[in-house]
Amino acid sequence: MLQLPSARGDRRQHYLNLNFYQEYVPAHWMLGKFWQIDREIYDEFENMLPPIYCAGGFRLCERLTRDIAATYLKVGNDYWCGFTDLQDTQAGKMVAHIARLLV
Repeated sequence: MLQLPSARGDRRQHYLNLNFYQEYVPAHWMLGKFWQIDREIYDEFENMLPPIYCAGGFRLCERLTRDIAATYLKVGNDYWCGFTDLQDTQAGKMVAHIARLLV
């Protein structure tokens, strides 16, 4: 898993991270990439489309490609976004990975 630039307090950076694959890399490269966001971004996306709730947060019902979707998580007091595979990647794995980084 690889951390992209933080979008905490920077909505523009969040959209750059979400759309990074469109200009620079194949969509499957985004799997496992994550970045910090703030509560406002988390709340905005939770209310934007019907969320698919999962361990630690929710996934967007609109997918990046096939089964890869943006996943929004709350870990401790921090908020994160990353890409997970709906079939293979449990959101709990990403939560655990981020939690280890915060220690």
